[in-house]
Amino acid sequence: MPFKIFLKCLNNSHEDILLPDGVAVVVGRSKETKIQDKRCSRKQLELAADYNARKVFVKQLGPNPARVEDVDVSKGSEETLEEGQTLYFVEKDFPHHLLFRGADSRKLSNKRTISDYFSSNENLSKKSKKDEEDEDSENEKLVKTKLEKLQNSQNYLGVSRSKQSNISSASSSLQEVTSRDPGWYEADKNLLVFESDGLVHSSKIIAFDMDGTLITTKSGRTFAADINDWKILFPEIPKKLKELSEQGHKLVIITNQMGIGKGKVKKEDFKTKVENLVKILFLPFQVLAITDRGFYRKPNTGTWKWLDESGNGGIPIDKSSFVYVGDAAGREKGWAPGKKKDFSCSDRLFAINLDVTFFTPEEFFLGHRAAKFEMPTFDPRSLVDQPPTDGADVTSEKQEVVILVGYPASGKSTFVARHLLPSGYIHINRDKLKTWQKCVSHCNSSLAGGKSVVIDNTNPDLESRQRYISCAKSRGCQCRCFVMQVTLEHAMHNNRFRELSGSPHDVVPKMILYSYRKKFVEPKLKEGFDEIVKINFVPHFENDDLSKMYRKYTD
Repeated sequence: MPFKIFLKCLNNSHEDILLPDGVAVVVGRSKETKIQDKRCSRKQLELAADYNARKVFVKQLGPNPARVEDVDVSKGSEETLEEGQTLYFVEKDFPHHLLFRGADSRKLSNKRTISDYFSSNENLSKKSKKDEEDEDSENEKLVKTKLEKLQNSQNYLGVSRSKQSNISSASSSLQEVTSRDPGWYEADKNLLVFESDGLVHSSKIIAFDMDGTLITTKSGRTFAADINDWKILFPEIPKKLKELSEQGHKLVIITNQMGIGKGKVKKEDFKTKVENLVKILFLPFQVLAITDRGFYRKPNTGTWKWLDESGNGGIPIDKSSFVYVGDAAGREKGWAPGKKKDFSCSDRLFAINLDVTFFTPEEFFLGHRAAKFEMPTFDPRSLVDQPPTDGADVTSEKQEVVILVGYPASGKSTFVARHLLPSGYIHINRDKLKTWQKCVSHCNSSLAGGKSVVIDNTNPDLESRQRYISCAKSRGCQCRCFVMQVTLEHAMHNNRFRELSGSPHDVVPKMILYSYRKKFVEPKLKEGFDEIVKINFVPHFENDDLSKMYRKYTD
């Protein structure tokens, strides 16, 4: 049977398209190709196959350029597409290869090309042992040729030479084959680890997020519909990962998988998905899956600590060569045509917490320029040593009522303990007394005994503050308002830090924090205050480890 040439989608989005010999076939945005992106014209490309030459002539029809390998095809121009080359319908999107079928193409069809990494396991044909050996030999030649071409290119690895300096060379680095049997194990509570066959520990590590970085959904949905709803994100990924592995870098996946902890994703389904990904990439990987909240969850740095202390075969990690690649980068809406705002900034913050090099998948695999991104409004690294007030007295020689105003977890109780209790102020707190009525009663009895009091409650609104202003006025006492200079985001950071550090403080539900913000009315002198004092946040830590931990971003 004479052979035929087909156009094969590397993302398996549509059926193969027959390209008859000598017949011009127009392809573009259509039901046939399943392409909906309006950058792609309905008449984007004209393809004419030459069976004798075993190639296809590609003519650009649409306004946005297509690409053959690294060569742009502008409107009206023509390029040739040969076996093993990649055709992108628009810029670097919608990759396709040529597929030869028939008796005359047996040798070609037995080769494994890079495109085979994008086929599901079910589509891999059964081969004899001799066929597999021939296939491996052909594949090694193909990969070697393509890697040599990449290594000599101006923009190797799709990143600038200045950034490449952060990725150490492939020369001698201490390596050790993992002594643990390949497979899955629980490294710690909420940390699930997979080590594939042939994994080699190394001082040089390149780590990746998984969903949205190495793979995406076939369905186009944000979350996968089922265990098989995934595909490799970019066709460039397999060859670049193989290149890194051959250079001596250990490939690590660090992925938040909260769905497992919440029971929305079956652990066994996730394991199967990872194993299939590793099989398709055909490379050794170490996978760290964080299954619930805690110190391991990115951007918290528990996975790095585990890698450094337990997960790298005793080999110290060269932090200067450590690179992290992830899609949760805080990019703004429209960072690329039609792109939504990133769902979070956790991957970028993870790299910032570690002080290591960070790339988005587009920067690392495709060589794109860095997109604009937005950092969280609160930066824990920005805290500086400062006095508790900007000149106002914290204590008074006069009998008084001090009313604190501030979010839960804004440091009120710590401030009281350090600055007011040593001066004899009576501490009144609703968490201990349970009702505001008991707080008011205790306030009155303390004032009657000649004591000054401090009301350590959130006191966000006029009503809550007026109760204690009335106590002061009825006794002819001074009444001051101390307002904690802590934002909602800062309070959330403090709250999470308490949880991660094992503080005895109760963790405050986010709903309570948002409720405070909704109720908050800025204090005014006309409420009856003699003075309103702004209280700066001044953290205190038991040791340097806690201080360093506090100055890192949390989830």
